Amino acid sequence: MVEAIGRLYEKLWRQAGGRPWTEIVRDDQKQSPLIFMLIFLGFGILLGKLASRYWWQILIGFLPSVLCGHFWW
Repeated sequence: MVEAIGRLYEKLWRQAGGRPWTEIVRDDQKQSPLIFMLIFLGFGILLGKLASRYWWQILIGFLPSVLCGHFWW
């Protein structure tokens, strides 16, 4: 099952640019980091406004993904 999903993913990214989408996004982020920082700041502010009272639970929920993103990007 995992192998079939991997083949499907590879088939999609080969047609969409020849490289995995993570590499495409990483290259774009390196070219214009300020834009990405502003986008994620906006998402963070929006999430904070929507969550208002339970902001700390969302922060704890996102902490593992932030750590993984920094260690393995």
